[in-house]
Amino acid sequence: MGCLTTAKLSGPHFRHRAPLFIKPMPVNAIITTVLILAALAAMATNRVRPELALFAALAVTVLAGVLDPAQALSGFSNQGLHTVAVLFVVAEAVRRSGALGLLTRLALGNNGSQAVAQARLVLPAAFASAFMNNTPLVAMLMPAVRRWTLKNNMPASRFLIPLSYASILGGMCTLIGTSTNLVVAGILSAEGYASPGFFDIGRVGLPAAVAGTAVVLLLGRLLLPDRSDSRSSGNDPRSFTAEFVVDGQPGLAGKRLDEVKIGDVAGLHPVEIIRGAVIVPAPQGGELMQAGDRLVFAGSLDELLELQKVAGLRGADEVQFGGNEPLRRRRQVELVISDRCPLIGHRVGDGSFRNRYNAAVIAVTRHGERLPRRGLKGWRLRAGDTLLVEAAPGFAVQNRFNPDFHLVGDRPEQFAGRMWQLRGALVVVALMAIAAAIGLTTMFKAALAASLVLIALRIIRWHQALSSLDAGVLLAIAASLGLGEALRQSGAAGLLAGAVVRAGGADPHVTLVLLYAATVMITEVVTNNAAAVLMTPLALAAAQALGVNYQPFVFAVMIAASASFMTPIGYQTNLMVYGPGGYRFTDYFRLGLPVSLAVAAVTIGLAPVIWPF
Repeated sequence: MGCLTTAKLSGPHFRHRAPLFIKPMPVNAIITTVLILAALAAMATNRVRPELALFAALAVTVLAGVLDPAQALSGFSNQGLHTVAVLFVVAEAVRRSGALGLLTRLALGNNGSQAVAQARLVLPAAFASAFMNNTPLVAMLMPAVRRWTLKNNMPASRFLIPLSYASILGGMCTLIGTSTNLVVAGILSAEGYASPGFFDIGRVGLPAAVAGTAVVLLLGRLLLPDRSDSRSSGNDPRSFTAEFVVDGQPGLAGKRLDEVKIGDVAGLHPVEIIRGAVIVPAPQGGELMQAGDRLVFAGSLDELLELQKVAGLRGADEVQFGGNEPLRRRRQVELVISDRCPLIGHRVGDGSFRNRYNAAVIAVTRHGERLPRRGLKGWRLRAGDTLLVEAAPGFAVQNRFNPDFHLVGDRPEQFAGRMWQLRGALVVVALMAIAAAIGLTTMFKAALAASLVLIALRIIRWHQALSSLDAGVLLAIAASLGLGEALRQSGAAGLLAGAVVRAGGADPHVTLVLLYAATVMITEVVTNNAAAVLMTPLALAAAQALGVNYQPFVFAVMIAASASFMTPIGYQTNLMVYGPGGYRFTDYFRLGLPVSLAVAAVTIGLAPVIWPF
């Protein structure tokens, strides 16, 4: 794409639009700005789902008359949104084919050097994420990294944040590397601009990714903590299980579990009850105890010692739980709650997790710290929580592709698809990327064709394709696009861009820095797609106000929207590794700040050189 001259600014790029600096209704601009700020604030609290906050703001713009219904719903017809949707199907097919398992085996070797091991992990992960969704990539590699670090006596905390950062950096290199790039490309097409090519973003994204990866490899071992003791037996509830028998003396027999008190805590919470040949998994509070019942508990040593004080309970002479088959009926599984989980906001003790997944929550880790079991029932689940659950042996296999959570424990090799499925998926994805890269067809058509072929070959079934669609992400994108339209129609985009230009002294280089910094700040506390959609209109308006090429501004926004390294909440993969790595909030800032500065320096320095103002 060539440089946009001042003369072109009055041409077809701006057809069918009111001038961005004309305020037809200043009140509408104020309403739109306030609504967007309120939505961003709500998302930053992490208590309101992004799609809900954004749709609420969009609904008010319609009710207030800022947008008519057709304008508000225009985001649903955006090609970038549709491309993201079909790429969800492609990514899920690759995941189910077992291709990620092959990457895992190639990435992790037997080298005992921490520096070499980090490089073997980070470089392939960054390459793979340039061509596929990074969420399943991290979900697959994370448990393998945990097992590898345990085997080689290395702290997982030195590897999981680098894994997340590598997946983010790789996504900056191609048009399909992250949904953010596709959404911005869709906005440009809708506004009459030429859509970026497959590797156009890579002209600045690849150098930025190289710089960020270099910082991770050079400073990761120095700035990331050694949390190897975070899984020690004293803190790991899996190290302590005990069985107690309900004796025949008057006391517990015939009582409900929730009628018994242990100290100040009401209710017994066994993992399971062994009643002769019957197993009662994840029993509810209303379960009646019977004489001879074996109650299985898991927790810290202190917690288990408290149970010995309960009248009517005695320690079992012979342990049946965890013994040889066929008595061994349950297993413990570790998982991370995803942002798609319908139980977010539910209390751990309300039984919803037991009822929905037939598994008992033993322990919850949040922000790298295990929550005290005494108050566990009252805690509300959040995205990123790490749960240790007791479940049937088939739980991991049955839920290996469940979008509600990401399994952290063992992922058996039989999860992988057949060899022909693996090869077929890789060939289809390669052809899709090549067709889009050489300009043979658009990215949407290439992805649509690839998804149809993958379904026709039964590498992914139709119902699996439907379940792969992340409704929350798609709705958030559509709502963000509607709010972007409100920014333009109300004149708020022109007003805000004018303020940025004035703050930059009408210097395009300073304006570029301000736009980049603002986008990074938004993406660190809300979603990357929302940041890109809301900042792209400002970037276009700023270019128009300055009379310069829009491309350095737009590509800088695309990079900045993905550059979420300083907090765990700005990007899904950062959230996924939070609990399993035993990290604290400040760990992300310690390494993320130099990575973010390196990416910013390369992007701001190269963008005006590659696409001159």
